[in-house]
Amino acid sequence: MVIGPIEFAIDRKDETAWTNDIGPGRSNVPRKAVFVLESPLDFPAGTQLKFRLTQNHGGWNSDDNQNHNLGRFRFSVTSAPDAQADPLPAAVRDVFQTPPEARSPQQVATVFSYWRTLVREWQQANARIEALWQQHPSGTSQLVLQARQTPRQTCVLARGDFLKPTRPVTPGTPAFLHPLAAQHPTRLDFARWLVDEKAPTTARALVNRVWQAYFGTGLVSTSDDLGLQGEAPSHPELLDWLAVEFMERGWSLKHLHRLIVTSATYQQSSHVTPEGWSRDPDNRLLARGPRVRVDAEVIRDIALAASGLLNLKLGGPPVYPPAPEFLFVPPASYGPKVWKEEHGPDRYRRALYTFRFRSVPHPALQAFDAPNGELACVRRVRSNTPLQALVTLNEPLFLEAARALALKTLREGGATDAQRLMLAFRRATGRVPDAEETAILLELLQQQQARFVSGELDPWQLAADDPQHPPALPDGATPAQAAAWTAVCRVILNLDETITKE
Repeated sequence: MVIGPIEFAIDRKDETAWTNDIGPGRSNVPRKAVFVLESPLDFPAGTQLKFRLTQNHGGWNSDDNQNHNLGRFRFSVTSAPDAQADPLPAAVRDVFQTPPEARSPQQVATVFSYWRTLVREWQQANARIEALWQQHPSGTSQLVLQARQTPRQTCVLARGDFLKPTRPVTPGTPAFLHPLAAQHPTRLDFARWLVDEKAPTTARALVNRVWQAYFGTGLVSTSDDLGLQGEAPSHPELLDWLAVEFMERGWSLKHLHRLIVTSATYQQSSHVTPEGWSRDPDNRLLARGPRVRVDAEVIRDIALAASGLLNLKLGGPPVYPPAPEFLFVPPASYGPKVWKEEHGPDRYRRALYTFRFRSVPHPALQAFDAPNGELACVRRVRSNTPLQALVTLNEPLFLEAARALALKTLREGGATDAQRLMLAFRRATGRVPDAEETAILLELLQQQQARFVSGELDPWQLAADDPQHPPALPDGATPAQAAAWTAVCRVILNLDETITKE
């Protein structure tokens, strides 16, 4: 659907539509239009006119996120020749109903804001003001709680049937925990009860989740259930001490993170001996450092960081990296959705900022066990499937990362292939390759380069995001070298060690 000026309302094209929305901050305001019939009508005895509005602004079933359907409208018919719409906006016309001496400052500003657009000498100022309007951020809806004046009665339902309420119940907390002091508790009272120093659960639950983020498994492995049905803590004294330390330091997450990462337990080697594996395969005794595959968002960030593409900008709205178009139209999606793929620096922002529809998760993240947005997820599962390797080899951003890493390798790696390999490998894994790894990867490099030099394959099909507009190569480099190094960098970014914390 293409939206635009009033001419789109009568161009007899379903794919175009008139919109009264001229941008954020100025939407949902009245608009007027006059339509003149191609041929005059003459019904001396009178007749009935039927107007049919076709409103496909939101797609075939009008459920798109960019809906521009009319909220309310009114038709008027006139036989006057050369009829024209009122040139004054409705808001300005309303102000004229008030005598000048009785107008409020806001009403005066409304009239002035329209009048200045008619002054020829102010064209430059008006253009600057219009440019500022174009930068106005789009608004978003937000749920807000408003307490009832008279609280709604809540009852126990017989067998869960809402048509069979039994005894009424009031807000409260379990009797075996510390008491809730308020006589008529509110949500704020409940929040204060949760973080009370006498609360035995809140600090433990949070500390356990932070521990889980670093070690892959919490001190209580069932971090989504710290109750009687969950697993007992592997180190109950440590869990209690960390919880108390956390509370006594003002609930400072920064202090908690520093405490864990500077500990001797976390800084151990993750090397596993046969004896250690047979005795404690899950490392519940913490005899070695953690070795776990990182979360989905971090996997993508590692590839972008190694290639030098990662945009470290903090904050701001979500972004739209590449994703298959079919995901956002029926039947893959309930209704058509807008996915404006980024093409500037925002394309390479951290995966934390990737926009996600609740019912349409991003496929590259979901392949690495990122949860859907339909539920809260305390503990992610970690799977190991061939599909994950296909993502890191072929997903558009991973390919772009491999190409960028190849160019960086040719530009900064040194004079020999061995030196270049050392740079690429170290950027991805944090160490230099050993002799066996070097031999295997250099052999792959020579094989791939021979295929591109011989003409068997077009190097730009692999080495360029757009083969019709290839990137500039470093001095002395050839397209065959760029393509061969791209192939090697794809392998390096696909290594288990690249996406594993150890």
